[in-house]
Amino acid sequence: MATVAEVWRYPVKSMAGERLDSGQVAETGLEGDRRWALVDGSPNRAGKPLTIREEDRLMTYRARLAGGAVEVVAPGGEAFGMDESLVSRLAAQTSRPLTLRELEGANFDDSPILVVNLATVAAFGDEAGMDVDHRRFRANLYVTGLAPEEELAWIGRRVAIGEAELEVVSRCERCVVITKDPDTTATTPALLRVLTQTRETCMGVYCRVTRPGRVATGDHVHVV
Repeated sequence: MATVAEVWRYPVKSMAGERLDSGQVAETGLEGDRRWALVDGSPNRAGKPLTIREEDRLMTYRARLAGGAVEVVAPGGEAFGMDESLVSRLAAQTSRPLTLRELEGANFDDSPILVVNLATVAAFGDEAGMDVDHRRFRANLYVTGLAPEEELAWIGRRVAIGEAELEVVSRCERCVVITKDPDTTATTPALLRVLTQTRETCMGVYCRVTRPGRVATGDHVHVV
């Protein structure tokens, strides 16, 4: 039976996130997930979120929610609030005019919940000839107990996980972000090429929330 192995939240889009024991799922996604984003004011990108594709150094900043506020730990270990002092620091480092956008549910690339099957990641690693860290795929829920790609049969169906229910709507098409090591940002370009050749550049499934509720590590996944 499919089981939730890990629950992850990324309070600030494109920064490293936090692993949770459990989390509340609302219609807008896992509570606090990608609630904040840095908006790029550069002439050719005005109004678009700054992502790892443009600045992979964002991955070296780790964001977590503490008492309803965001704490961001910089690569050197300094802790910041998600405020103008941090935005100014990042603007100086990236040489980009940045502003902060806080809006629950508005900073996703697609649907609000992303589920990744760890068996599919392992099979992909075998195809790529290397150990692939599942954190490269920045999912909210990592599940175990499935065969590789078994999660694709969920598309168009609903799954109950803990108290929540999700409608699985599509595969997640990937980009250069998966080539970045989540700890060092070192790049392995071959990973995207292998994913394109073997899995149509996709890993994981996007879901929308049909019933809010709490999900936790160890919850079983039931197709309904």
